[in-house]
Amino acid sequence: MMKLRIPFALGLLLAASYAEATEHGMDEKALSQIPENLQAIVDRGQSTGMVTLVARNGKIASIDAVGWRIKDKEPLETTDVFWAASITKPFVAVAIMMMVDKGHLQLDDLVEKHIPEFKGQKVKTGKQSSATAKHPLTIRNLLNHLDGLPKNPNRSRATKTIKERVLKAAKDTLMWESGTKWMYGGEGLYVAAYLVEKYSGMPYAEFLKAQILVPLGMKNTYFTIKDVPEERAVRKHSKHKKGRWEAEKMRDFSGSTGGSYFAVDGGFFCTAEDLFPWCQMLLNGGEYGGVRYLSEKSVHELTHKQTGDVKPAGHGAGNFHALSFQEAVEPQGPTAALTKGSFGKGGSGGSITWVDPSTKTIYIMLQNIKGGNPGLASSTFLDTAAGAIPQK
Repeated sequence: MMKLRIPFALGLLLAASYAEATEHGMDEKALSQIPENLQAIVDRGQSTGMVTLVARNGKIASIDAVGWRIKDKEPLETTDVFWAASITKPFVAVAIMMMVDKGHLQLDDLVEKHIPEFKGQKVKTGKQSSATAKHPLTIRNLLNHLDGLPKNPNRSRATKTIKERVLKAAKDTLMWESGTKWMYGGEGLYVAAYLVEKYSGMPYAEFLKAQILVPLGMKNTYFTIKDVPEERAVRKHSKHKKGRWEAEKMRDFSGSTGGSYFAVDGGFFCTAEDLFPWCQMLLNGGEYGGVRYLSEKSVHELTHKQTGDVKPAGHGAGNFHALSFQEAVEPQGPTAALTKGSFGKGGSGGSITWVDPSTKTIYIMLQNIKGGNPGLASSTFLDTAAGAIPQK
């Protein structure tokens, strides 16, 4: 069990944010139980390790590393870099809302208004029949997983740019009328990323770096595993049937891109510390460090349910998708420790980020596992951390 093993230079950088109990207002004894409770999960073989961060009132209250970067060989440290997986997705939505704030587009605009190739798109009406869609794609549909765009991994891997991929998708037949059915995925996010490119005049990855990562100080967030320092890259751990964990080097999430362009639906690698200013900016209503990134109205759109009466429309009971984030509309089960209206995003490696506006608390936990019990780790973390908030 490792706590706050932070290199000196980074320690200085975090000093202004890492706070005493009098500033963050959380119970230190309760916070100290986070690594203890998570270590028990690692000891039982239900995970190989995780880095956690809790912040409240704009201050980091705790950072802990438990378990292994490489199982039984190299222990995790708080500055290690994890595959962010789907935590990457909300960056597309934030970028789109920046375009909304600048007046380039509106959420309920038809996609065809901005990308004419989508005009007259067909929708499937039977096994071998189709008709012109009655409800053409809107920009909102691109971000709430109600788009109905089919996935075509083989074709996507053959494309060389986001634009090329999107213009091919414009010729596809929708699986259903957009806005009527939810299917978690990423094709709509690529269309949204192309809109960012069109109105910013920059490749999507360059826009993220210039307008979000650099201004927020996210210096340990990477677009490719090749840029991650080898000694800080957390291995992917898979659990086999006999109960043995096997570690393998992380690779880029390029299964649907062929590696020619950034995977907007799951390509980031990052640290828990880097996700703190990202989450805090959203908790602040779009502002951080004296810089306004988004209007408060845009943050509200991003973080509140956007799926209408469609069900299911989220991961886990009581959760519904907003715009790439999801909202805990009725916290229960694994999210029972959160308050109504909390929003966040998880990743397939077992990572979670949750922001609770009612208590002004941020919860971040990063894992890189396949198998085991990632849900137990996340619920244990949330329950323990939330227990450190003084009761009114």
